[in-house]
Amino acid sequence: GVWSIDMVLAFFCHSVSGTPCRVLYSCVYGDDLHLPSSEGASMDSLRELRKEQLLQIACRVQAEYHFREACKERIPRRDDYYLSSGSVVEDSGDKGLFRLYPGDPFSTAKVVIWQISDGCAYVLVCELDENRLQAESVLSQIIRVVQESVTSHEQKNAEIMLKAEKLTAILQEFLPCGQILFMNHKVIAQCERQFERLLSGK
Repeated sequence: GVWSIDMVLAFFCHSVSGTPCRVLYSCVYGDDLHLPSSEGASMDSLRELRKEQLLQIACRVQAEYHFREACKERIPRRDDYYLSSGSVVEDSGDKGLFRLYPGDPFSTAKVVIWQISDGCAYVLVCELDENRLQAESVLSQIIRVVQESVTSHEQKNAEIMLKAEKLTAILQEFLPCGQILFMNHKVIAQCERQFERLLSGK
């Protein structure tokens, strides 16, 4: 079945090439993503502040991704990396997470979960106590559907911007109102059918 847990605070995707990186699409849930000094600010000012906050996170994701890529080029390629204890560390340069401390850029601490696919970073901003494994799973599902229905051609980043309504429809099914859902395979298939019916009706 399906049941929900706490909300994520934002979803966005951005390019990972070029300087600076470019936010291609964003969706913010709730009013938590602002600093105390922004109280009383106009809606336009808040929107601009949110853009700056998301771009700051995007630049950090981009920097971390390129750092990992550079490290992989320097290290002899192996299927697995082993610690002295014998445990395995998977090569996961295409995804990661990091913590945002209070004031950098939000008033309270958050956690950022990201995955890279086809030169684009997909990012969730969550509370610290969020179920990170489930958030990663939902993010992977969103990316898979995006690849199948939105970014089918060579100009993938441009398609995300041109087909923002499709990405919004995907989020409505897999991240409704910012809620991370526990889904089994049956529910995932149902969401995919609903999304296909929604697109066919346009």
